[in-house]
Amino acid sequence: MGQNELQTGLNPRGKVSGTRSGKEILAYGFKKYRLGEVIGSRTEGAVLAATAFLIDGGLLLLAVGDVQVDGERLEGVGVAPTIEVQAEPGSTGLDDPQLNRAIAVLSVA
Repeated sequence: MGQNELQTGLNPRGKVSGTRSGKEILAYGFKKYRLGEVIGSRTEGAVLAATAFLIDGGLLLLAVGDVQVDGERLEGVGVAPTIEVQAEPGSTGLDDPQLNRAIAVLSVA
C-alpha cells in the first residue's frame, strides 16, 4: 500500500480540510477511523457549541458549551491533515491546490 493509499474495504474517500465547526468533527472521524485521507491544512480549532439569537435583523452566535470528541478537546487545537497542502486565500476550482491534490490522491486509489 502506497503512502497516499488507504485500504478500508470501502470506495476511496477523501476529506479536504482547512475548515471549522462541525466539519472539524468530520475530519477528526475520517482520520481516527481511517475512512480516508484528510487533505489540506489544519482545521481552525473552532468547535464550541453555540446558540443563535436574532437581534435587530442580525444574527448573534453565543458560545454556550465546550465540545469534546472521544474525550479530546478540538477547540483551539484543530485536526492535522494526513496530507498537508496549503492553499492561497481565494483559490477555487482548478486553481485550488487542495482540491487538485485530493483529485490526484483519489484517482490513484
